[in-house]
Amino acid sequence: MDNSDQPPSLRWLFFGWSGRVSRLPYALAWGFWMTLAAAFLTRMVMTPQDEPAFAIWTLLFFAVGVVSTLSSVMLTIKRLHDMALPAPLVLCLFVPAISIFALIAFLVWPGTPGPNPHGRVTDRPKE
Repeated sequence: MDNSDQPPSLRWLFFGWSGRVSRLPYALAWGFWMTLAAAFLTRMVMTPQDEPAFAIWTLLFFAVGVVSTLSSVMLTIKRLHDMALPAPLVLCLFVPAISIFALIAFLVWPGTPGPNPHGRVTDRPKE
């Protein structure tokens, strides 16, 4: 049975490293993580520091930060695969002076049309 007619899973989208991701799913995934981090940060800031809930919201905020960082690395690797660029360029996201420009480039730069070494089509794991 060919898996190309089945949609890829969210697990693959957020945490898989093989295959290709186009601009729209990449942007939506980044938006998801930013929204989730903002929601936890808002709850953390709104909770008085002397309440026990403050520690819980702080812990959850940092947990979301760690998970979103790992997911963003995996998303960017797949985005680089779609652009036919080497995966180590993901390190550009960790250099403060160029990280925002790198992210904008990854969001705007079109992928390679047709098959490339990382997959036949975009938004799918490599077969």
